[in-house]
Amino acid sequence: MNKPDPQKNFTVTIIGGGIGGLALAVGLLRRNICVQIYEAAPAFKEVGLGLSIGPAAHRAMPLLDPHIRDIYDALITTHADSPGYESFRQTWFEIVWATGAQEGELLLNLKALPSGQTTLRRASFLEALVSLVPSEIVHFGKRLESLIEDDGNDGNGGILLRFDDGSSARADMVIGCDGIKSRVKEAMLPVESQLTQPRYSGMYCYRAVLDMDEMVEAVGDQRARVSTLYVGRGAYAISYPIMRAEKVNTGLYILRDEWDYEDWIRPATKEDLRRDASGMGRYAKALAERMPDPSQWALFEHPHISTYCRGRVTILGDAAHASTPHQGAGAGQAIEDAHVLAELLSDSRVTSIPDAVAAFKAYDQVRRPRSQRVVTSSKEGARLLCLCLDGVGDDEDKLRKTFQERLRWLWDLDVQGQAEQAREKMTGYLNASCKSRL
Repeated sequence: MNKPDPQKNFTVTIIGGGIGGLALAVGLLRRNICVQIYEAAPAFKEVGLGLSIGPAAHRAMPLLDPHIRDIYDALITTHADSPGYESFRQTWFEIVWATGAQEGELLLNLKALPSGQTTLRRASFLEALVSLVPSEIVHFGKRLESLIEDDGNDGNGGILLRFDDGSSARADMVIGCDGIKSRVKEAMLPVESQLTQPRYSGMYCYRAVLDMDEMVEAVGDQRARVSTLYVGRGAYAISYPIMRAEKVNTGLYILRDEWDYEDWIRPATKEDLRRDASGMGRYAKALAERMPDPSQWALFEHPHISTYCRGRVTILGDAAHASTPHQGAGAGQAIEDAHVLAELLSDSRVTSIPDAVAAFKAYDQVRRPRSQRVVTSSKEGARLLCLCLDGVGDDEDKLRKTFQERLRWLWDLDVQGQAEQAREKMTGYLNASCKSRL
């Protein structure tokens, strides 16, 4: 581990040790900033199956720390892992009609240049990130119970963290990376957070991981080996290869306005699954027949909040802007967040707690508009895939244009330019602070 920068008179405390929290920690440590991590679980673990990072986040990884990109690239599955499909290396998804007279025909080959579709097991990526973090800065079994900020008379007070095991700690700066049910967000915005609890997005899904041989039997070789979105009326299906193309991650997504079940996962029957797939074509029905677990998974999202920071506390990733998966952008947004925060906090002018507060404010000003737009566009993306987005419907030309426009906006970000934009805003806050002290 590099020696801490003696000019930095603060330590960053990260609450939550998922992919976003660990990526941020690695980026800060590379920049010689002192970090402490508090994780609720007894060990690092990742919930979920597959992970895919879009082009913008892929470009952000080496800027955050080259080791992160190296780890990711060493673990991913691409279309080139299937012999004979090397020409699909830059394809993100092929979009195929799931219903109607055009069933099975190609609507669009969506390319994500230069990386194409890249997927891996979330747990594998997390395990690799753990290797970059010194064990002595990590504290397990620390589920946050409360966070109390005391600025003090000179702005150099402390933050008292209390955990549900009865222990406590003090922190200079806190970054909440603790997911969609973030306790840091609740403490930071106690009133607003009660009004902006995670909400059902209007869609649930069925999902499964199938062996490649079984997938080929169900939908044929190309549809099994090339990532595919099957667009239909009121529902869509998805499949993409994982684990070096030995297995395929699949899902069937259903539009439903209401979710009348207390938990986010609802037991269902094979008949429920068949009924939900009945309006789809042969590909989606073939996937449904092979799904071993008919459980329904509700998709939740984070309502927009007024700010991502308050004083010496900020939030990142799903804690700030949990999104539905329809653009494959959730984890990528956390990586983008982490890059901007790491760049700001490592700026040579950021030496004190008040300076770091200015960095948090600039991060919020730049990252909040983009990440909240991602949440909105992802929800709209579900309706686009279900052929019922206002103004587009099932019009073939409009579908092609809309898919490309939305993903170009998401992917064609000037990653370092966004960090520099935030730096400019931070400069304004720092200059204003200097003037107020004169």
